[in-house]
Amino acid sequence: MTPMEQDKSSARTPDIKIRKFDQEASYQELTRMIIMHDYPLSIVEHEEMKRFAKGLNPVFNMASSLDIEEYSTLLFQKEKSDLKEKIALSSRRVSLSASVWVPHGAEPTIKYLCLTAHFIDSEWKLQRRIIKFGVLWSSPSDLERMIHCKEACVLESEVGAYNVIWEAIREWNLDRKLFCLTSVSEIRNSGSISKLKDMLIQRNCLPIRGELYNIACVDDMLDSVLSKGQPLLYRVGDLLERFIQACASSSLTQQQLLEVANDVGMKCPHEDAKWWHKIYFRLEVLLHFKKLLPSEEFVSVEEMKIVEPIYKILRVFYRVVEVMSGPVCLTANMYFHEVWKVRTILQEEACTEHSDVASMIREMQEAFNEYWAKSYLWLSVPVVLDPRFKITFIEFRLKRAFGTDATKYVNDVAEIVRELFHEYCTPVDQPNVKTSNCEVHNVEIDGFDSDLLEDWDQHLTAQTRSQLLSELDSYLEDGLLPRKDDFDILNWWMSHSSKYPTLSKMVQDVLAMPSSAVHCQAAFSSEGPVIHKQWSTLNIKTIEALVCTRDWIS
Repeated sequence: MTPMEQDKSSARTPDIKIRKFDQEASYQELTRMIIMHDYPLSIVEHEEMKRFAKGLNPVFNMASSLDIEEYSTLLFQKEKSDLKEKIALSSRRVSLSASVWVPHGAEPTIKYLCLTAHFIDSEWKLQRRIIKFGVLWSSPSDLERMIHCKEACVLESEVGAYNVIWEAIREWNLDRKLFCLTSVSEIRNSGSISKLKDMLIQRNCLPIRGELYNIACVDDMLDSVLSKGQPLLYRVGDLLERFIQACASSSLTQQQLLEVANDVGMKCPHEDAKWWHKIYFRLEVLLHFKKLLPSEEFVSVEEMKIVEPIYKILRVFYRVVEVMSGPVCLTANMYFHEVWKVRTILQEEACTEHSDVASMIREMQEAFNEYWAKSYLWLSVPVVLDPRFKITFIEFRLKRAFGTDATKYVNDVAEIVRELFHEYCTPVDQPNVKTSNCEVHNVEIDGFDSDLLEDWDQHLTAQTRSQLLSELDSYLEDGLLPRKDDFDILNWWMSHSSKYPTLSKMVQDVLAMPSSAVHCQAAFSSEGPVIHKQWSTLNIKTIEALVCTRDWIS
């Protein structure tokens, strides 16, 4: 071979760096892959997988499912230790959200409680991390699970919720760092959450007597409101069914229908999608189709009087879920505006002349107002801490909505902001001086009787508190910032933390409050959050390791 031919040959050969094969590192990477993609642990025992691995590297010895389980546990423990240290080093409080997960598929014989921590770290980044995955309830008839997993059944979901959440609080040392809890209705309405709240208040673990503790998951509110319109919405569903069947009767219109469905700008719902999600998608297709073929052949003018207001309502609900349960973590100052969109669309469409639609909307408004009465405080407080809006915006919005009745709402919001700030002026770990029935002896300090200096100490405390309160007043009295689409509220508060040192600490905790306990995909699913069958047959410790680790390394 000539030198030129050798050069050409070497040019065709990729520059592969030869390195020593590391069996241990390969197992670790394999474990991460299995966790990330929800693969069954037994995949390593499939003959096809073994042949594939041997084809890549003949010296690689495939791990067993027990090996992968062990490596998963080790990875979980390492990642957990890192996250615990990060939370421990943070001086800020942590908000929690609790959701219910079930195995995918058949009627569940077990339910899990997934607990997620929400906090703003020292770099002013909003974090969302699963910290606990435990059994909420399990059927006493599931003998096979009790045998295979060596787990006792949890008969009452209320006991399960209390145990899982309290165990997580202790395990992660959050008893003095809790801010709020947002949970789905199955957990929030259980007696165990009230019991847990009472216990935490008694231990002085929650700010402002737990006023912001038991927050309703916004997805539950939307489902509850829509359930009031179920009869009429199902009628619309039947209409849509007839429309699709009519289109399918002709190959031409069927093709046009499919083209429209691909162009509506939203994903086709999965088979397990919520009933109203499917109706909304079909309404999108119908209305786009009518623009293409403006004919009364498929839907009459009278039917459109029902379809159009329902479409507008469902469109708002869909977008609110997308935003509030989406993959991008929102800061809490955005929730009020999204929830207000729901109120606004119901108010606008209530003016319809169609009696059935008007009746449906009135029932929806009643359900929304019930949610609002319990939620306006936690929705409003973060808006006050948004320098573009503050209390002025809350006053404006509520007065336009409730007239003279708004005064109570506005005063409640202003009072809770001040009370919360007052607590931040007095550190949680500052000891409170309490008298007891024991005889108290005067102590002489540097020649002074301590009782003689008590009024001086009280004066200094009051003076310090007054100075701190002026910090809140200064913020509220400063002018509003102009609204910009690219405004980063966390960055603004970080850069102004020296001007508002105490208020900025409170802001970090308030803005981390979650509005939803479920992520977007699960929020649109009729099943809710699910765990794949191949994982649900494992014992709870292994499941927790897999679910938490997947969340942490993704």
